[in-house]
Amino acid sequence: MHKRLPSEHADEVSEIVRFVMFWASTTMYRDPLCFVDRGSGDATATVLFPIKKLVKLSSASGDLQYEEGRDFVLAPDRRLLIRTAGSRIPETKHDELYPSADPDGSAFMFKRDEPGTYLMFGEGDLFHRRQVCATYTHRAGLWTAPVPAFCGDRMPRTMRGLRGRERLVIAVTGDSISEGYNASGFVGVPPHQPPYVNLVAAGLTAAYGSTISLHNLASAGWTADQGLADAARVGALNPDVVIVAFGMNDSGYATPEDFAANIAGIIAQVRLDARDAEFVLVSPMLPNPEWHYPVLERFAGYREALSGLGAEGVVLADVTTLWQALLERKSVYDLTGNGINHPNDFGHRVYADTILSLLVDVENATAAPTDT
Repeated sequence: MHKRLPSEHADEVSEIVRFVMFWASTTMYRDPLCFVDRGSGDATATVLFPIKKLVKLSSASGDLQYEEGRDFVLAPDRRLLIRTAGSRIPETKHDELYPSADPDGSAFMFKRDEPGTYLMFGEGDLFHRRQVCATYTHRAGLWTAPVPAFCGDRMPRTMRGLRGRERLVIAVTGDSISEGYNASGFVGVPPHQPPYVNLVAAGLTAAYGSTISLHNLASAGWTADQGLADAARVGALNPDVVIVAFGMNDSGYATPEDFAANIAGIIAQVRLDARDAEFVLVSPMLPNPEWHYPVLERFAGYREALSGLGAEGVVLADVTTLWQALLERKSVYDLTGNGINHPNDFGHRVYADTILSLLVDVENATAAPTDT
C-alpha cells in the first residue's frame, strides 16, 4: 500500500516547492478542509483565515472543483464553509469518526478513556479522499503566532556549502512521518506531493542551486532509542546535515529527559564518524488528542528538551508550536493524514516550511507561485 516517491514524479517536486510560507503571504494555497457533520445536520469546515477572495475549492487530489452556491456556502464570518444539500463535497458524519468496530484489527486505535470506542483510522488515502483544499486571498497580518526564523549563523558549515553551491549530503533519521507516510506522493495518489524531506531537499536546491544527496533512513514505528541504535549507520554516510525527527511514538512512554538523552546520544554517535555534521532537531506535530496512546503533555516537554540541546551546528525546527497554533483555528481532521498521528499533504508542507525557514532567508527568496 505504501510506496516511496516514484522517480517519474521527481519533476513535480520543483513545481510544488515554492517559498510562500502560509504565515507570510496574503494568499493561502491549498488550505485543507474536512467537512464534518457533528450532529447538527450540516457538514462544515473552517479555513485558516477569513476569505477575502476565494480562488478555488477543489478535491485534495485536484481533479474536481466545487462551486459556491451549488456545493457550499460561505458563512458571514468568511471562515466557516457549509456544505449544501446534494453537494459533491465529501461528507463525514460524527459517528463515522467514532466507530464501535476496530478499524484495523489492532485494538490500539481507541478513544482516550473509552476502550470500546474507536477512532476513524486508515493509512493510504482514506482521509485524503475526504479532504478538500481552498485557495484564497486574505488580509495581511492575521497570523500572530510564533513562526520559525532564519538561523544560518548557527549552521555555519551548512550555509557555507549552500552559498557555495556545493553538493550537500543530508541524512534523515526518524519515524513514519519522516519516512513519508500519508503524503500523497508516498501513497501514490494525485497530486503526488512528496513527503517533507523531499520538499526540503528540493527547496534548498531551488534556493541555492546546490545538489542535495538525500538519504532517508527513517522507519515507521521507530522511537529515539531506536534512532540511537541506528546512529552509526547515519554517521557512516558522512552527512553534512542530519535531520533528527522523533517524538510521536516516544510520547507513550519516554519522559522528556529520556527523550533528550537519546537525541543527544544520536548527535554524539554520528559525530564519531562525521565530526563536522550539523543537525536539525525536529519537534513533532501533535497527535489527535482523543487517541489514548500519547501522553499529550510530553510534546511541550520534548520541544523544550530539544531546545536545550541547541548550540552551534544544532538547531530546533519547532513544528510543535506551529501545529498547536494551527489546531486553535483548524480541526484535527483538516490536518490529519491517517486520523491519529500523521500529517496530510499540508502537514508535510508545514514540516518542510519550518525547516526551510531555518536555512533559507525566505524574505529574500523566490517570488510567490503563479499556479493557483
